[in-house]
Amino acid sequence: MIVNKCCIDGMREMADESVDLIVTDPPYLMNYVSAWRKHSFGKIKGDKSDFQLISDFFTESARLLKDGGGIYSFCSWQSVDFFKQEFEKHFKLKNILVWNKNNHGSGDLAGSYAPKHEFILFGAKGRHLLNKRIADVVNCQRVDVNKMVHPTEKPVPLLEIFIQNSSKVGDIILDPFSGCGSTGIACANLQRDFIGFELDENYAKIGNKRIKEVLNKTQLRLF
Repeated sequence: MIVNKCCIDGMREMADESVDLIVTDPPYLMNYVSAWRKHSFGKIKGDKSDFQLISDFFTESARLLKDGGGIYSFCSWQSVDFFKQEFEKHFKLKNILVWNKNNHGSGDLAGSYAPKHEFILFGAKGRHLLNKRIADVVNCQRVDVNKMVHPTEKPVPLLEIFIQNSSKVGDIILDPFSGCGSTGIACANLQRDFIGFELDENYAKIGNKRIKEVLNKTQLRLF
């Protein structure tokens, strides 16, 4: 389930080495506002230039992750230097994966190249073995803007690739920045247990509802 609270507070209440895998999409430290005029998402709650939040997130992640566990953290090219620096204080960085979204975003339409990708830092606490070796460029269509319920929503099939490749059935997966629950849905689909935190009460409710709909079909237990 998704708990509606600051992830740092929630993580600090959890026991050491209690999760098998972390898959999450933290704030990119850029005060994100959706550029899609068809939606009125507004600002993402908690998405600000809070560098301490990211530092604390990686610190707590290292404490919670079991030895041999993996971690996937989305980030943007604008913030990858800081993310990488903080990541490598606690984890062995194995790859900076590239998610090819198959269509480009907006930005400076006249003065910059059209953005078509995002980065994912992939690493481990100790020795982490993949279930299958794939290329470090992952092609997956982004969520259709007309179907999005969160401005930075990640596609469930993309998250399933990482979860299936770095965990097994029954493992505990943590997403400290759960948004609208896509990681939880991926876990339900793959018979993994899920723990999530989300600061925005509305998105936490939406996420739990979406996850519950899948769980009603799979009968997977909630944490």
